[in-house]
Amino acid sequence: MQSVRKAVFAGCVVLILGLLVLPVLTSCTTPFSAYSRYMFEGRKYWDVKEYEPARKSFVSAYQAQKEVAALAWAATTSYWLNDLASAERYIQEAETMPTLKTSVSWFRVTGYKALILLKQGKKAEGFDVLKQYIYAYSYTYPSTNLPLIDLMVRKGEADIPRLQAMLEEDIYAYEEEMGLFISSGVGYYNRNYGAAGGGGGSISP
Repeated sequence: MQSVRKAVFAGCVVLILGLLVLPVLTSCTTPFSAYSRYMFEGRKYWDVKEYEPARKSFVSAYQAQKEVAALAWAATTSYWLNDLASAERYIQEAETMPTLKTSVSWFRVTGYKALILLKQGKKAEGFDVLKQYIYAYSYTYPSTNLPLIDLMVRKGEADIPRLQAMLEEDIYAYEEEMGLFISSGVGYYNRNYGAAGGGGGSISP
């Protein structure tokens, strides 16, 4: 489990370094331009809860350029459309990608995998995945939701509406913080860079 935590944080560093040179490498790359445009569109639709067009945009982004983030968001929108079969398929495809463990989208993939399994009635599998999420997140970014999520795991009972809201809140907060650090070099990760992900508690799986 510790290796997952280290991989997630190390991946963030790799991603940051990669993004510093990405504009130079991709300034004339049509696939990247298309990917960026579709991801932007998808997030705009997501913000106003237009999940179907959002999903179409994220799928188009993945077709333009094979990135974990596009699959993670396609799974997210499918979940909120209650299309669990498609959500599961996108998660499974994301899990085959070698860049997953070093992707900022690892928490989105893992969190929604847990939600999908729990909604499918696969409680044991869902809680096992949720334990991985809790452990990794607790060492990566602060969260007041983790103790409540951990309590659900320990009781073996998940309040799905509450759980999905807490997971999305935390995943979004982490992604936004990483985006701030990548774009401006400020925020939580600027203050805690190199401190094992900054830590966010000591909840064990």
